[in-house]
Amino acid sequence: MTFKQKFLLFILISLWVSGIFIEFLIPYFNNLSFLYPVLSRIYSTVCHQQAEKLIVFNNHSSLVCSRCAGIYIGGFISSFIMLFVSKLNIKNGKILLLTSFPMLIDVLLYSFGIYSYSKYFALITGFLFGFVGIVYIYNGFQILIEKNE
Repeated sequence: MTFKQKFLLFILISLWVSGIFIEFLIPYFNNLSFLYPVLSRIYSTVCHQQAEKLIVFNNHSSLVCSRCAGIYIGGFISSFIMLFVSKLNIKNGKILLLTSFPMLIDVLLYSFGIYSYSKYFALITGFLFGFVGIVYIYNGFQILIEKNE
């Protein structure tokens, strides 16, 4: 992928992640308030948005749960790093599978009532998955671009 392509993907991911925190931004940028209902509806298609699982700070909450926020923040940070990496050649999904296990275990343990939901643990496990997952997405784009050249 060229730097321009990577940068475009980074900008798109940045916009997606900033939308998650629109409620935090509205007090500083009042003109953004019209976006809240639209973004809330969009994010409701990718996250359950259960109130007790949202990130809350100063009475403002994210539009996705802690786990989803972790996935998107991890992807954002990884996409920034990928701007400076020329090419990654990943042949299999072992690393992605390994980073999904903590998230899966957390979901299962919570679902079976073994322990209560932890926003912090959900954020961290989501972050790990998102950080590695975006590398696979970049790799997929790289393969697609090479096949179409």
